[in-house]
Amino acid sequence: MEWFFLPWTFTAYLTGTFDQTGWQGIERNRYEPPGPADKWLIEIVYEMVAAETRCKRCGAPLDSPRLRAGAWPVRVTTRCRGSARHRHRADVSRTQDGLHTNPLIRA
Repeated sequence: MEWFFLPWTFTAYLTGTFDQTGWQGIERNRYEPPGPADKWLIEIVYEMVAAETRCKRCGAPLDSPRLRAGAWPVRVTTRCRGSARHRHRADVSRTQDGLHTNPLIRA
């Protein structure tokens, strides 16, 4: 009876993956605000980036970032710990492939 399942196994390996959302799901999800998982992931990523980055102007380390995540793109802002408190910002947008992060730049 093994010959009965043989065509099915070949068909399963030869067919491509099936995307359940399709292009309609991507268009619909573009206007949804960032969810808790998106906010958490962005916060974790930029906490690590801020910990490793120094101010471009004075060389001081950066504070922990703050998110403005009411809608896309999510704004990430932080300040340096120096006496001038230079501002740095980054925008995170949602694409079809996932999240697109930008580097922290001096504002």
